Amino acid sequence: MSSIFDLSRHISQLVREEKYIDALNYFKRNKINYLKEQIGRNEYLISDIVSCLRKTNYFDEGFKFLSIYDIKISSETKEKILTAYGWLLWSKYKAENSNLNENLDNKINHFDEDEENIPQADFHYNKTELIIKIEELIPLLYQNNSDFSRTLISFLFSIVLKSEKKKPAPNWKLINDFCDEFNPDNLSTECVTIEIERKGRKKDMELASDKENWFAYKTKALLKLGEWQKCFDTSKTALEVLDNFHYSNDIWFARRIALSKNNLGNSEDTIAELLSILRKKKEWFIQKELADLYFEENDLENSFKFATQAITNFGPLEFKVDLLYLFGKILSRKNETDLAFKHFSLSKLIRQNEEWKVPQKVFDELKNFETEEINIKDLGKLKSELKRFWNTFSPEKKRIHKEIKGRKQGQVIRIMNDNERGKDGFLNFNNKDFYFSLPYNNYLTPKIKVGMKVEFEIHPSKDGGKKRTKITKIVSSC
Repeated sequence: MSSIFDLSRHISQLVREEKYIDALNYFKRNKINYLKEQIGRNEYLISDIVSCLRKTNYFDEGFKFLSIYDIKISSETKEKILTAYGWLLWSKYKAENSNLNENLDNKINHFDEDEENIPQADFHYNKTELIIKIEELIPLLYQNNSDFSRTLISFLFSIVLKSEKKKPAPNWKLINDFCDEFNPDNLSTECVTIEIERKGRKKDMELASDKENWFAYKTKALLKLGEWQKCFDTSKTALEVLDNFHYSNDIWFARRIALSKNNLGNSEDTIAELLSILRKKKEWFIQKELADLYFEENDLENSFKFATQAITNFGPLEFKVDLLYLFGKILSRKNETDLAFKHFSLSKLIRQNEEWKVPQKVFDELKNFETEEINIKDLGKLKSELKRFWNTFSPEKKRIHKEIKGRKQGQVIRIMNDNERGKDGFLNFNNKDFYFSLPYNNYLTPKIKVGMKVEFEIHPSKDGGKKRTKITKIVSSC
């Protein structure tokens, strides 16, 4: 009979060759030749079998194996077993959150800074057994202070926080408490570079370090939980101790400082700081926060200005339901009753369409109107009507309207089709090409030729698609 050392060595060789099933079968055939205590005392054999069970997705069997051989996880446990156990926890957690973690390791960990009051889960929670085991393991790994342990700490840190953040309603109390298991000073400051593909082109992108991510998660969790002083202090620390920032984190830390100041009673400084941030990062939710602050100051002009900037800025309308409510409040104070009613209604209908809870404050506002309730089947119609209203205040829309208004002179540079249906092609104006088409019965159609100078107008498409160019007359011909 071979020794326990021979058994361990042979299984290690199979593991190095990535023959995990073969290693498990070999162990199963030969384990009867050894005492349970002999196997349990061999850290290499134990860690290899746990790794094989993990690699073959037998996670629960991995935990049972450790139990069978009386392996206790404590400060006395050998590092090789601790790390094998830690990777087993990591794989189990990843598998249980597979719907959230598809390609997680390659995804950029940056925050969607949308702070709208979309319904959230209750922040009270019972920790899962898996989370408890991970939290118990972290201090044990820190004691080893080796590269293997530090790498595992980084992966456990990322898998739990990224998974929770990707949920439709993240539990920010869980995120906050989990961050407390880590000392940011002990987290890695290394910034890994990955290759990403954007619009068919590959480029290198540097990712934030674990330390920077800790501050990003922690400060956002404190903001969500209303821990204003802690959020203020931690965000200030982040700006002081981090040498460089990714995903505009310096902007978001500054923003959290500003919002914390406001909730601590200093709205004047908050407005000034948010205006400063807005010059660097024109995000709709920052504009919305300014609109809120100006509304509280009864400055309806500025509140309305920033509300319209926010609603016409990039971002799904579904995420702006609380902004729609604010619009209703502003318009009510301006005595624009019909528009106020429609904004409150849209805020309610979008929530109902998305199957979100409608806050009581929305129902309370709608009770103040005698107007008949708008049916959810008219949601699309209401959206279109209000979008036209918002666009009348949008500087960008005004600029585009100004550009396309009036007649211009250009030159026909290409005829594509000339048949019984008419002519179409391209004309050039200010070094830009514009498509045109003329029906067969237009009096200009038979006269249009390449090289002709023509007068034309640009009209926006009725369905919001490409602009339509209309030739109005021939100015001169070559």
